Amino acid sequence: MIYKTTISEWQESILALEDAHFFDLMRLYLGEIKTPYNKQRLTEQLASFIHNKENQEHLINLLDSFDIAVLSAIFYTDNPTKETLTDFFAGDFQFSEIYTELSNLVSRLILFVQKDKYSGKEYYRINPLVIDRLLPFISVSNILASSSVVSANFDDIFQLSPNFLAAFISFLNVYGCSCKNDGTIKKTDATKMEQIFPGKGKCLQLLMNAFVNLSLVKEGERKMEVDVERMKLFCELSTDIQMAFLCAAACSRFSRDGLKKQAQLLLDTFSSIPETGYTIPAITKLAFLCASNTKISSISGSSRFSQILEAAHKEKDYVTQQAGNLVELMLEAAIEFGLLQEIGKDEKGLAVYKASLSSNLHPGMEKVLNIDSTYTVTILPGLSLAKLLPLTHFLQINHFSVVSEFVITKQSVCAGFDKGLSPQQILELLENYSNYELPQNLKMSIEEWHNSYISAMIYYGYILRVSGNNIQIAENNPRIKKHIKEKLAEGIYLLDVPPTGEIKDFINESGFDFMGKVKNTIGQGEKLPFPLLKKGTPFVFDDKEKPAFNFAPAAELIKELRTELASMNLEKTASENLLNRINQRMIISKEHLKKAFVRSEILEAEGINYSGKVHLIESAIAAGDLMEITLPDSLQSGKYIKIIGKPISLIKQTAEAIARISIVPDDNIEGFVVSKISHLRRLRF
Repeated sequence: MIYKTTISEWQESILALEDAHFFDLMRLYLGEIKTPYNKQRLTEQLASFIHNKENQEHLINLLDSFDIAVLSAIFYTDNPTKETLTDFFAGDFQFSEIYTELSNLVSRLILFVQKDKYSGKEYYRINPLVIDRLLPFISVSNILASSSVVSANFDDIFQLSPNFLAAFISFLNVYGCSCKNDGTIKKTDATKMEQIFPGKGKCLQLLMNAFVNLSLVKEGERKMEVDVERMKLFCELSTDIQMAFLCAAACSRFSRDGLKKQAQLLLDTFSSIPETGYTIPAITKLAFLCASNTKISSISGSSRFSQILEAAHKEKDYVTQQAGNLVELMLEAAIEFGLLQEIGKDEKGLAVYKASLSSNLHPGMEKVLNIDSTYTVTILPGLSLAKLLPLTHFLQINHFSVVSEFVITKQSVCAGFDKGLSPQQILELLENYSNYELPQNLKMSIEEWHNSYISAMIYYGYILRVSGNNIQIAENNPRIKKHIKEKLAEGIYLLDVPPTGEIKDFINESGFDFMGKVKNTIGQGEKLPFPLLKKGTPFVFDDKEKPAFNFAPAAELIKELRTELASMNLEKTASENLLNRINQRMIISKEHLKKAFVRSEILEAEGINYSGKVHLIESAIAAGDLMEITLPDSLQSGKYIKIIGKPISLIKQTAEAIARISIVPDDNIEGFVVSKISHLRRLRF
């Protein structure tokens, strides 16, 4: 994998800093700045400081495990921001910890911030001056720990299958389904579903969401009904792709392009999960990595128009992702559908999952139907959804468990007649998939039901009547024949053009110039096929022969720096500030310590130092600096929480002061009682 950032991009980011931050950074590493000065020359001097072999070695040696994990995430993630990195490490670290860590790595010259000039978003990049020294220690294993199952799961695991989907489609054909405004299945239908699909309420709700969002159902007169033509297109897809679309659409409604991206992400992610499995936090991280498998860290080579478009797309994708924690929601649906199957628990008690997208079909096993004398039909696994779909037109689901149990009734068979099936076609479908000869009384019943069905019929739609020689022309003309739904009598045909449809187009296409014109009609339109997906592309783990990072030199160097600082004759404030820099690993050598420029300013204050906290807040307001605020956790005694924010104002009262803080990242303004703050740190760098 090639990491594409240039030294000129790093220099541009340094020169783009506000003057106060620019000179703070220069003084931190180059010492006191003498006038006259040139910002370009100062930036070149800073680059020379980093290029120094000994300095570079110290910069790398001072990394800790958190630093390396964040750097690995940035390396493998496409255009990482504070928000995406916070999502990546969700559950491991709080936003305040990620924010402070990123600021620290920027101050230590390991990272820099690149601002996209079109979208305005800020992306974190690894400094190209140190990337070569870092590469041996950058690996996926730093951020994606392998799972070890200590207690296996032996429970039966449900998995969404063609048989289950066929049973659900049959339910919709027979009973329909009504949903509330929020998409929740109404109680009456949910109760009926529970009787037929016991214990699968949540799965059916997600499946209904997916059917609605994929337009596999449409509004009927009273309830949602299956859109047969759209369902046929869905059935033509491979099982893996069907499952990926269902899983993505169960969580949200997407544009065509958005649906393709999310479904493809699922396929890539699931194909990357090893047989040993991963926990859900690990799979979530894996999804981020799969989304960035083709990594381009700079868009500077694109045209201006392309960059504007890319910036717009990234902004749109980001908002969509943040709106619903999409990856987490899709993984929840995948577990409910059985596409992620629990294989046991790890040493921390977390469930470990492996992927199982494909249904266990038995190639060549098509004799899966068994029909008894009561017209009860059991269907064993083995048929694809495409082959099961025609059966759902006339079979009524009765109960679903290990096998699908349907029943053939007059109502269900008449529903098949409504869809254009003849008695011969129904019997032929049953014979094709049955192990035994069909019961004679079933054949007779279907014939009787058909005779009853055609004895009195109501037609609704356009009727074409032709006479004489035009009868043969109409029946043999492919442009007319394809629109004939049913022949009602000699020369009289029911057309498949809807009553609200565009009959004008049919008239023009037929070639019958003597027919009258019908004006102001609306066309039905064609069904769009589903977007094309490719087979899941596994993420490439390039961790072979990566050396383990040695953390011992950092501890030794920090100890030496503290000893050296203690021997220096400095005033208290200066000594405390330098010790703070050593602890934050911003001082990289004894030589650097001796020439470091130190302001006589307070950067931290504890809870009992009320006046110090007030002074610190006032200084941060004046300089526009951010602050790290530590507060007692009101929900857990003895615990503390950290937040990052920018002080806006300080309201002083008789015996107290209220700090108004704009909280990062939401910019919500909250008031904090200064005396209640346990620890306050000004993020000077």
